[in-house]
Amino acid sequence: MVVGRWYCENSLMLLSMLLFFASSARLTKGLCSTAGPKVDCGFVGIDGAGCTDKGCCWSPVQAGTAAHQNEAWCFYPNADISEYELVTTKDTDVGWEGLLRNLTSTQSELGPDITSLSVKADTSQSDVLHITITDLHDERWHVPPSLFPDSSFAAGFVSQKRPEAAAYDLSYASTPFSFSVTRAGVENVTAIFSTNGQRLVFKEQYIELSSAIEANSSLFGLEERTASKGLRLQRAGRPLAMWNHDTLSANTDTNLYGSHPFVLEVRPDGSSHGILLLNSNAMEVVLTEDTLSWRMTGGIIDLYMLMGPSPSQVLQQLTAIIGRPALPPLWSLGFHQCKWGYKHTEELADVVAKYRAADIPLEVMWTDIDYMDGYRDFSLDPNNFSKDKMQAFVKQLHSSKQYWVPIVDPGIKVDPGYPAYDEGLAAKAFINDFTGKPYLGQVWPGATHFPDFLSKAGVKYWAEQVQAFHQVAAFDGLWIDMNEASNFCTGDVCHMPSQSATPNASAWLTTTSCAGSSNDCQLTCDTPEDLAALTPQQQLYRDPPYRINNANGQLLGHNTIGTTATHADGSLEYNAHNLYGLSEAVATHSALQKITGKRPFILTRSSFLGIGAVSAHWTGDNAATWADLRWSITTTLGMGLIGIPFVGADICGFLGNTTEELCGRWISAGAFYPFARDHNTLGAAPQELYLWDSVADAGRRAIKMRYQLLPHLYTAFHQANKQGTPVARPLWFAYPQDPATHAIDDQWLFGDVLVTPILNEGQTKRKGYFPKGKWYNLFDNTTIDAHDEGTSVTLDLPMGHVGVHMPGGTILPLQQAALVTADVRTSALTLLVALPHMEPLPAFADDSETSSYNQQTDFRANSSMSQQSNAEELSVQPQLTLPGTGCNLLTKLDSQAVIQQGGDVEGASPVQECGVSEAGRVTACGHIYMDDGHQLQVGQAEDSVVDMSAEVVQDAVSGSWHGRLHVSFQQTHAGNSDCGSVSWPNIDSVVVKGLPLHAKVVHVQAGPTSMTSLVTPQQVMVDRRQEQLVVTGIRHEMQCDQAFAMTWTLATNTAMV
Repeated sequence: MVVGRWYCENSLMLLSMLLFFASSARLTKGLCSTAGPKVDCGFVGIDGAGCTDKGCCWSPVQAGTAAHQNEAWCFYPNADISEYELVTTKDTDVGWEGLLRNLTSTQSELGPDITSLSVKADTSQSDVLHITITDLHDERWHVPPSLFPDSSFAAGFVSQKRPEAAAYDLSYASTPFSFSVTRAGVENVTAIFSTNGQRLVFKEQYIELSSAIEANSSLFGLEERTASKGLRLQRAGRPLAMWNHDTLSANTDTNLYGSHPFVLEVRPDGSSHGILLLNSNAMEVVLTEDTLSWRMTGGIIDLYMLMGPSPSQVLQQLTAIIGRPALPPLWSLGFHQCKWGYKHTEELADVVAKYRAADIPLEVMWTDIDYMDGYRDFSLDPNNFSKDKMQAFVKQLHSSKQYWVPIVDPGIKVDPGYPAYDEGLAAKAFINDFTGKPYLGQVWPGATHFPDFLSKAGVKYWAEQVQAFHQVAAFDGLWIDMNEASNFCTGDVCHMPSQSATPNASAWLTTTSCAGSSNDCQLTCDTPEDLAALTPQQQLYRDPPYRINNANGQLLGHNTIGTTATHADGSLEYNAHNLYGLSEAVATHSALQKITGKRPFILTRSSFLGIGAVSAHWTGDNAATWADLRWSITTTLGMGLIGIPFVGADICGFLGNTTEELCGRWISAGAFYPFARDHNTLGAAPQELYLWDSVADAGRRAIKMRYQLLPHLYTAFHQANKQGTPVARPLWFAYPQDPATHAIDDQWLFGDVLVTPILNEGQTKRKGYFPKGKWYNLFDNTTIDAHDEGTSVTLDLPMGHVGVHMPGGTILPLQQAALVTADVRTSALTLLVALPHMEPLPAFADDSETSSYNQQTDFRANSSMSQQSNAEELSVQPQLTLPGTGCNLLTKLDSQAVIQQGGDVEGASPVQECGVSEAGRVTACGHIYMDDGHQLQVGQAEDSVVDMSAEVVQDAVSGSWHGRLHVSFQQTHAGNSDCGSVSWPNIDSVVVKGLPLHAKVVHVQAGPTSMTSLVTPQQVMVDRRQEQLVVTGIRHEMQCDQAFAMTWTLATNTAMV
């Protein structure tokens, strides 16, 4: 049976191929391409002969390829040449501009070509090239700069001078017009972007721009989608749709909640660049082995080439255009708990109490739509979540240094007497349908209107509603969901039924319906009379000539606001749809700033380029499956690569019932998402972490490590705010020159810390890749020394364990874990200095006495007595318990013999190079950013950033190792007397890892520079097996006018000083 089916399918495939080539040979009307834009030329049941008789192309989809199931088998010829010529050019203040005239038209079924175009090249920046192509005579829709208030895109051109040494060379040909961008000074490599030999198509509702690409490079971006084949983009010739849609993220390889037309290319040598197409219209992007093709249904070509050349520089250039990511309030970096289905405030309080009783950190309690009165925005259920009850609950949270975030959807219930509805109508704050009436849709509360966030009236109305609700219940942030916008109905005009549409959240409790599908619609939409009223042009907005593969074959208006709807300024939803979530987030961010006077926290589902400047993002409605756990990592990493660093997935899964093992593994990984929240759906079994002992253990272990890393995490977000870098980073982002990292998407860097989780059911061991360097396990202090080259290592990770390693060459600031971030923030700092691989100078490479000394003085773990001495026990009171440390303590007799006090630490100064590992010398560096955690202005004070550097050098004569650690404030605002505005915790401990502690410690000094050492013998601990020196009880008070330093000397028996 299997053989017969194989023969049948492959015979049909062979016959189809023969028909395709035969038809192509006898076609006279045009050429065919399986990767070109396919416009359906056939009808249901047409065969190859019937298709080719119509002069069309026949290419049936191979059986079993679900990814291509909605592509036309019979389509119009799609590979004919389309060309323009460059008629005139002239120089401008920022580059040059010219006139393009159409030479060759193609694909008339997509509409007529625009005959005259304007092309402009902005070459004013050395590392960013900007090219725009648009209609010469008629202004076309383009993305409003007002949605990117703090970006260079909004500010316009910032330079009127051409750079002396640009990172790119731009060349162009006139007839036919084409252009090529190459990296300056680099020969014999594929261009960054080249349209040579490619079509240029520019019609009213179809634009095509293609470029050759490097065949062996790795491509990333084009979010948002749940990619079944990993983080790297596949070059299968499959169109990737860009159109925001409420599709469960548990569905793979289809367009989801966000559209981000940006590609980051990493070549085998690590050199990187970015290609940004700033266009909000529905589009598809097609990647083949050697071609990148953009297909837009409107707007303009607004193209940016970002030259890098490192991945971090590409992100810096990208976020300069679309806006730097926001620095979130410190509290939002804690752990969050939510569930759709909490029944009343008593249940909320019970969940909070049980987290505390289980000793699991919990920072933020969330409420889904359960708290609302009939699912109306800005309202409280008068029975279960009454005003008095909610105010008391929130007051209790705040007294415990915890926070509350409620959900708010954009759909406003049609309900006369409901203030949000009445005031919206009065202010004309809603989007209108093509008849001029407020567009009618349906979401959770029933029939709804949608605010117009592109209008001043809509933004003002929204701010007033948010402020009024904040006065009723003092929320700390807002969760804006369903903002693609999601609509349970599909239609350009909808009408109320005889009885008004009713709330239908119960659809989630049935086995046959899925909320968000058209089956839930109780309105009457798109009657024959309605459709007959559409003008021919409006018909084309409803069903454009080129259909992208939206939601696996749906019209653009499927389950969203109709594409013929209009905004107050006349903008069509056809053009602006993808901006709805961004515009809502911008309006909400502005409102919260004014209401609270603090840094806003917003979580959005829908997104577009630039959303990271105003909001965090979660990856939407995933499922409680192992596959979704794995996919959550690739989506989280992918969103970080488009300027959204504050991102995470619903931990333990949103849809369905999780399992104990899955939830335990998920929290071990999810605690290291930038945004960490446990959340699941109505009707699913509860999954709070304390419900299983093993999951509670996993949660305590992982979340407390997250909290210890809080100063490093906050610093990583500050770096994102200043430079656009992700917080959760693929390995290749930090190690682009290592080709082995380019395909890895099941490990990631959490700031600088490498996370390696278990992602498969029943697994307790896994291989992890460690790039070149020395890596230190933060849980058990074991090391992996890959100083020659990157290596794969099998890690033993039983339930509740996750690999967390810091690289040598870095300095991490740690604080005490606590149940809330406010208590972490005030605890003392420990500086964890991780040295790279230490190689002695050649003269000391074969020091035999060092090994014998190591054997002689190897103390028992956690012993306070030397095996060779009966001296009294050393009293040590460390201020921070390091995970897994088993320090071998020196006795007073031993320590007095090897520690010398006195003198000062003058001369300890910052090192200039980080991560150096060479014979006789190693260095390490790090930074700490700190502020009050919520101030609007980021990093204005001189004492906001601390630089940390360490260096260990071997003496060429004695062989002694001399080390120094230097900690000083970064003077970023010279002349600013604002010193002392930040309340810094004391430095209490320093841990130096990777030292050759077979040697003897001769002296340790620590304290402010030019001051007598504060270190006593009782403060020093030596862990010889794990090669770390621990100095505790330092209690150095951080002051911006005073540096801190620590020096030490290590010597062998033969090199005592």
